[in-house]
Order: sequence, then structure tokens, then C-alpha cells
Amino acid sequence: MKLKDRVAIITGGGRNIGRAIAYRLHELGCSVVVIARTQKEIDHTAGVIQEQGGRSVALCCDVGVEAEVTRAVEAAISVFGRVDFLVNNAGNFLNKPLTDTSADEFDVAVNANLRGPFLLSRALIPEFRRLGGGRIVNVASLFGVTPGANAAVYCAVKAGLIGLTRALARELHSDKINVNAVCPGAVTIGEEAIELEETRWALGEHLLPRDVADVVAYLLRDESSQITGAAIEIPGNTSFSVAQITPGASSE
Repeated sequence: MKLKDRVAIITGGGRNIGRAIAYRLHELGCSVVVIARTQKEIDHTAGVIQEQGGRSVALCCDVGVEAEVTRAVEAAISVFGRVDFLVNNAGNFLNKPLTDTSADEFDVAVNANLRGPFLLSRALIPEFRRLGGGRIVNVASLFGVTPGANAAVYCAVKAGLIGLTRALARELHSDKINVNAVCPGAVTIGEEAIELEETRWALGEHLLPRDVADVVAYLLRDESSQITGAAIEIPGNTSFSVAQITPGASSE
């Protein structure tokens, strides 16, 4: 129970990578606050954790709306008395040529992938300072590192999220608040991911939500206390393990 008595907020926690992160942190003893816009999905995630004897609460929230973020953070602290970790996982993928992308679609992408992490991080920094430290993990993408065609807006917002990660790591280092990003490649989701998880898979053939969750969990554990300002790439076509993460990656 490596994370016993710790509390984590996970955005986009109702499905796929977010749900896998919630389940993994629960397995490590963490209390979990799952946040998303769809109440039914986050109720399912929290319900499974509760059925297994864990502590979890589902809070419906649009991470791009400041007032909703403020209410969710206040509710989480009210329920559990503290919040130690923030995992900014909520986001949306936009696969369109730039000339076919509307201004509204651009705004939606920015809100989900960049404004949300900004608002959640800003809201929780005072709590982390009160506790004497904390951890933020932002779920970015390999597209934020190596851009691809027909996804210019998505590449831009994920690159921006990596930039936010690195800047905050420097800004918050003296507060003992670690800020890192994970950058997964293509992740198999939905029913296919469930089938692959059940049958297991030859190492390196598929990247599953659980694999991303394992890296996120590592960055929240005490063993990673010297890592901050990192953008850890998790390719889907090569072997990868947390052993490849180099400790001491401080941005200072």
C-alpha cells in the first residue's frame, strides 16, 4: 500500500486511461476523487473502488469552467480532509487538417487539454503548500513531442501542456511540489483493450491504459521524489518500463 492515506484527484476519470489510473492508485492504497463531465461514468469508477473496500468520490465537473473546478476542489478537500496528488488526464483528440478546424473546435481543445490543467493546478497549489508538498502529473501525448499531420491543434495544446509542466516544475520546486508529464503513444481503448488485458500481450505490441497508469503511479510514489519537470515518453511499439525513468531529473 505505497500510497496509503494519500488522496488523488483524477480528471477524465470515467473511462479509458483515467479509469485505469483511478483503479491503479486505489490498488496502491490511495483515496481517489474522480472528475469528469459524465456523472454515470465517474459513478461507475468510484463504485468499483468502493465495492473493493476503497475510498472514492465522483464529482461531476467541466475542467474548463473555473467555478466548477473551484467547487470540485473544495468538495474533495471537504470529503477527505486533504489532496496530495493531481492527475490532469481529461482531454480530447482532434484529428483534422487545420483548414477544416473551426474556431469553436480550437477553443474546445484548448479548454479540455490546457485550460483544465491550468485551472486545477492553480486551485490545488495552495493545498499542496499547506501540506508541505504535492505531485502533479499531466497526461500529454507523443504528439506534443513529435507532431503529426492533420492534428495541428491537438499537437499544439499537448506541446503547451508539456511547456506548462516544465515551467511549473521550476516555479514550484522550492515548495516540494513535483510536476511531470507522461506522453503516451497510441493507446488501445474500449472493448479491445479489455480483451488484451485479459489475455495479456507480447511486450511492446500494444499500449494499454493500464500501462500509462503504471507510469503515473510511479511518479506519485516516494521513489520518484527527485523527478520533476520530466516529459516521459511512453511509445506503444517498443518495450518500456518505469526502470527506464532516470531519477534526479529535476528542472532546477
